[in-house]
Amino acid sequence: MTNSVRPITTQPGLLSLAAAHKAGWHFGPLRQKGMGLVEVMIGVLIFAGGVMAVTGMQSQAIRANHDAIQRSQAVWMANATAELMRLNSNGLPTYVRESSATANLGSFCQGFPPNCTGATCTADLMASFDLYGLMCSSANTMIEPKMDIQCDGSCGPTDKVTILVSWGARGSEKGVLADRQQVELRYNRN
Repeated sequence: MTNSVRPITTQPGLLSLAAAHKAGWHFGPLRQKGMGLVEVMIGVLIFAGGVMAVTGMQSQAIRANHDAIQRSQAVWMANATAELMRLNSNGLPTYVRESSATANLGSFCQGFPPNCTGATCTADLMASFDLYGLMCSSANTMIEPKMDIQCDGSCGPTDKVTILVSWGARGSEKGVLADRQQVELRYNRN
């Protein structure tokens, strides 16, 4: 006689619980063999919501990066203009006068810059040359750049100078930000 373990059944002809599970039978709540359609749909909705959130954050990051590039270019333009005006202090009235022409950058950059080579350049021509170089080179990196230079008083050697550089906001930022962003630089000429 062999020692084999036989399932204990309460009724003859029925399998034990262990044998029923081994045979693949399940009772009660264990009868489900896969995920239901509702569970799959909930999983898809949660995944889609996560993808949408990541996409929205990426969009905000691109906008913030674009604004940072525009702002750093404007700060560079204002500082470069201030340095050029310090080097060419006699041309300050021309800087002030011609900065208003940058409001229509398309026609401003269509013209040719003055030829300032060697000692043939006056202070006024050098100021025009400087503004042309700054504004027309920035036209490719900024959205509608504009510069406004103002003097307190008569633009004398001790007057304060204000340089305002502004640019247009991206279309998707309008409504969230102002239509135009700006950077202002003030310095004393003395």
